[in-house]
Amino acid sequence: MGNRATIEVINKDYSWQETPCYIYVHWSGSPETVTELVKGASSNMRKSDINYATARLIAHICNYVEGGLSVGVQPATDQYKEVGTNGHYVIDMSNGHIKNDGKLIADGIQFGNF
Repeated sequence: MGNRATIEVINKDYSWQETPCYIYVHWSGSPETVTELVKGASSNMRKSDINYATARLIAHICNYVEGGLSVGVQPATDQYKEVGTNGHYVIDMSNGHIKNDGKLIADGIQFGNF
């Protein structure tokens, strides 16, 4: 039940930085909603810092979801990638792409350079 997904933030230009966690959403996991959330947070997501960018995206999602409920963080391991409902999204800040289970669903997103 739900509209579940996990979200991962990466930057191939800073490949030495590891993804700090996967963001879990229970009700906001459709491709359209995830794209809207990323675009809404993108200007505050520091392109050169995956940890900072992930934190800004989590804050934005929590503000979007009523009461911040049904949002969580999970270890960034294959064990915690969502395989049900909407699967796993990867946001690559190096090229502005969002992929859902390997399929490109959005591109051209500009992230913060500060």
